[in-house]
Amino acid sequence: MSDINPEKILENFLKTNKEDHYNFEVEENYKVSSGSLQFDVELGGGFGPGLHRFTGMNEGGKTSESLQVMKNFLETVPNARGFYIKAEGRLSPEMKERSGLKFVTEHNEWENGSCFVFESNIYEAVAEIITKLIDHNETGIKYCFVLDSVDGLILKNDKAKGYEDSVKVAGGAVVAATFMKKMSIKLAKRGHMAIFISQVRADIKLDPYSKAPIRQTTATGGNALLHFANWIIEYDPRFAGDQILEDPTKKHDPKTNPIIGVHAKVTVKKSPNEKTNQKITYPIRYGRKGGTSIWIEKEIVNLLESFEFIKKSGAWISITDDFKDLLLENKLEFPEKIQGMNKVFKYIEDNPTTLIFFLITLKNTFKRFPNEIY
Repeated sequence: MSDINPEKILENFLKTNKEDHYNFEVEENYKVSSGSLQFDVELGGGFGPGLHRFTGMNEGGKTSESLQVMKNFLETVPNARGFYIKAEGRLSPEMKERSGLKFVTEHNEWENGSCFVFESNIYEAVAEIITKLIDHNETGIKYCFVLDSVDGLILKNDKAKGYEDSVKVAGGAVVAATFMKKMSIKLAKRGHMAIFISQVRADIKLDPYSKAPIRQTTATGGNALLHFANWIIEYDPRFAGDQILEDPTKKHDPKTNPIIGVHAKVTVKKSPNEKTNQKITYPIRYGRKGGTSIWIEKEIVNLLESFEFIKKSGAWISITDDFKDLLLENKLEFPEKIQGMNKVFKYIEDNPTTLIFFLITLKNTFKRFPNEIY
């Protein structure tokens, strides 16, 4: 009988085949906020390492959210850099300003905390630069890659072809599958994040003023992205009923009652924590810059009301006695009564210490009542 046991066989195999596995590498882990409190709750705290896929119709908020996640990644993860692949022409100066990110286009300007913009729509070039950055990383930089979008990519050989000869859809899917097979484990294991944006095909024509939901089919990009993605988030189209008015009790008027925001709506299409098919809504405030477009103050007030920390009586908003005592215990002030919800939002916005306290309080409440969030 051989005196070599299974443990010894495995030990010898792992040592002699280091290039074929990742068992000796320390797994990196973290949670990066989406920017939305309600979104983070469904994510289990935020997005982790690995591939995530944002899909949806045009103007749903995919690019804005990917930039929000990148900003939070650079602020949360040590020794981190962003890498934005501009495969379409959608990264406008206005989007850059809203994002709060420091974008650079020269290699010698790229440093920790900044985002390099790589302008290419060639599949092979995108796959190669991501691979090289991850494989040749002696300083342990953590990367957040955003590919915007998968639909804009073509194969290098198709670049010179006529439109009638292009086979980019099938060919691109093959490249995507090969790339993800090579990179998916090391991408997540080494603590990098990738967000791949893609479109969905619709069965019917969109009417932006209709309140009726649209039937959506599969996202583009091939089955490899579906298989290897940790999270797949589908962004719903925005309709007139999703708009946020300055005074929601009155009709829209461009001068006296303008549109000041919109409710972003997403559906979880794939998740690692049993949240598949969960629908999430969070508010966006128009006109904000520096990565503050997600209207966290409105989220906080809505949730404080849901958990009965505050109550409304007509136009007046007041805090409950128990919540008042909790604020006093933490040496925080909050008006006992405020007239008008917008003034409540403004008060929280102007008092960041109070905002942080509300966030912590709500997160602790979520932990106690996980099934009563929605």
